[in-house]
Amino acid sequence: MMDFNEDRVTEICSKSIIFKGVDKAIIKEFLSSLSYKVVFIKKGELIIKEDDYIDYLGLVLEGEVNVCKYCPDGSESLLSKLKTHEVFGLDILCTPSRNSFYYAYATKPSFILKIDKKILEKGKVISEEDTSKIYGNVITCLANICAKKCHKIELVSQKSIRDKIMIYLSIQKKNNNSNKFKISFDRDQLANYLCVNRSVLSHELSLMQKEGIIKFKKNEFEILE
Repeated sequence: MMDFNEDRVTEICSKSIIFKGVDKAIIKEFLSSLSYKVVFIKKGELIIKEDDYIDYLGLVLEGEVNVCKYCPDGSESLLSKLKTHEVFGLDILCTPSRNSFYYAYATKPSFILKIDKKILEKGKVISEEDTSKIYGNVITCLANICAKKCHKIELVSQKSIRDKIMIYLSIQKKNNNSNKFKISFDRDQLANYLCVNRSVLSHELSLMQKEGIIKFKKNEFEILE
């Protein structure tokens, strides 16, 4: 098992939105006051199931995690794809029941940091200023999660595949502040996220490129219009 000592865990946590603006020494002290553990998750292994009781905040130390819902026919609806230093479970942790409303699984061998739910309680070992920073970051993270869910609703509400594609690419353009950008999804994942058939998606992307609307190569895109 890869060695995730205290210093390495602190280094990765310092790049997470939850600890943005907080000194590494403070993060280390804060984590030492909580119960946390590093767990190894195999590729394809479930981390969270729907209705699971969640009493921790998950942070990806290494690897990749997909958050999704499953439809009655068994098909997967992808909600988000998480990489190193990104978090999951915070939205569940902030609900009264703390019962999960989605699934999370590893798409490659991953190491996950599970931080005790007390991360949301008032810290006793760090200053009020640093505690306020962490709470502010938690609110920002929750706002980002809500924004992503709103984008997802907007996408799946569109009737045409082209509209779904253009809205998704426009969001990426805005997030990257550029007409040229890379997306985190491969074709299967993008089709899953947009709730469309992969072959139909590939066909529509090719048509849009021929019509001079977009240019793309693998996961690199450019909006031309």
